[in-house]
Amino acid sequence: MIEAVDAVERGHDVMIFSDNVPLEQEVALKELATQLGRLVMGPDCGTALVDGIGLGFTNTTRPGRIGIVAASGTGSQQLLTLLHHAGEQLDGVGVTWALGVGGRDLSSTVAGRSTREAMRRLDADPDVDLLLVLSKPPAAEVARSLEEYAATLATPVEFGLLGPGQRDLTAVAEAALERLGHAAPTWPVDGSDNTGAATGDLLRGLFVGGTLCDEAMLVAGETLGPIRSNIPLSPELALGADLTAETHTMIDFGDDALTQGRAHPMIDPTLRLEQLERAAADPRTGVLLLDLVLGHGAEPDPASRLAPAIAAARGQREIPVIVALLGTDLDPQDLAAQRAQLVAAGAEVHLSNAAATRRAVALLAR
Repeated sequence: MIEAVDAVERGHDVMIFSDNVPLEQEVALKELATQLGRLVMGPDCGTALVDGIGLGFTNTTRPGRIGIVAASGTGSQQLLTLLHHAGEQLDGVGVTWALGVGGRDLSSTVAGRSTREAMRRLDADPDVDLLLVLSKPPAAEVARSLEEYAATLATPVEFGLLGPGQRDLTAVAEAALERLGHAAPTWPVDGSDNTGAATGDLLRGLFVGGTLCDEAMLVAGETLGPIRSNIPLSPELALGADLTAETHTMIDFGDDALTQGRAHPMIDPTLRLEQLERAAADPRTGVLLLDLVLGHGAEPDPASRLAPAIAAARGQREIPVIVALLGTDLDPQDLAAQRAQLVAAGAEVHLSNAAATRRAVALLAR
């Protein structure tokens, strides 16, 4: 943090990839940046796109006139990949700026300091026609403040602030397309012929993306009720250290508590693969819901490890496995090849995390 303070004091913006930074240090740094008119992206800013150049975990996408401000890494990647897919059919749809601000920026303590500065900057850019602001479930008063601020800007703003009763990220992408005068495309699904009925009564979600996990809990919870998690939507739903419960569960393997002393699961999937084996062996597990996120910084061939684990799980019993695969045809891992490996292993593969979650829930309902 000393280096970040020095940079801000010398007139530079900073991106802080590191997590586990004390909250009081984040607030102090962002308050200093606000006073000096600088932007702090992070701490725990895993994804950014700066004038078309990706930093951290980011997908390769075609540029365009949409700007993203994201208190969420994989949430930003979900929008990037959906809009890239839409842009394959629609001229002018793309993203040149995706400014990550850190997952705690819309908390009551940090109060959206970096989000407001990022919105101000993109509003001043004549090449940005639409702003998308997204976050994991924010503090209500911070969300209201940012919505009031958005009303003062010249550039229209669509919000994707996850929470009960709010739009999922796919709906936000569709709203953005509508703002630009386009109908949403059909989001791709592959491997649906693989998928039979649920084999038990519980949904097990195993995620590398925290925002994707949050979104899945919100979407599934509308039908299934409360879901236990290591990043619970309310404190009483917290999982213990063993990450198991006799109910619906969703785990974020990228949470700070699980990345201390080890690489992020987008780089080292060991913990998730171990939990996948345990969940598949539990006869009450009816459907497995997973994400797989491509792009720079991630494993060079993640499906080569996940696909055999899926095949092994389905070898015990034909448990449905639904995967949200976030990627583009320009990513280094080769989206088509990754999808093909997962489908060959018996997975049903979606581009939309929200659609994948609804599919998993529907299989349980059968």
